[in-house]
Amino acid sequence: MPIIDREQLIQRMMGSAEMAKRMLCRFVETSQNECDLIESTVRIGDKSSLASLAHRHKGTAQTMASARVAQVAAELETRAHCDETSELLAMVDELRSLHCEVREFLSDEFSVSVPSDRGEQK
Repeated sequence: MPIIDREQLIQRMMGSAEMAKRMLCRFVETSQNECDLIESTVRIGDKSSLASLAHRHKGTAQTMASARVAQVAAELETRAHCDETSELLAMVDELRSLHCEVREFLSDEFSVSVPSDRGEQK
């Protein structure tokens, strides 16, 4: 399964490849901060905030036609109240890895290299 379903993404953006590119750029630009927030809630044990952040991230990933990111975010949301910190942190690491794939997809499919919210470039 590809990291982004390009056809679905463009369809969700009213058929506009340009809008899809802009929205996907924004998703990539904010992903590091989102993952940092999720990781922080895991580390401090704020299970309610973790579930809420994971739910929001899942919705954004679904909008961006990234079923794999949405699946991991959904797992985090579901397991927020019952799993061990180490297991939740492993899921956050998986989420970060998937976001690297999204960044690569953006570069390959739309010829865009986006700096992360930490100023790093691919």
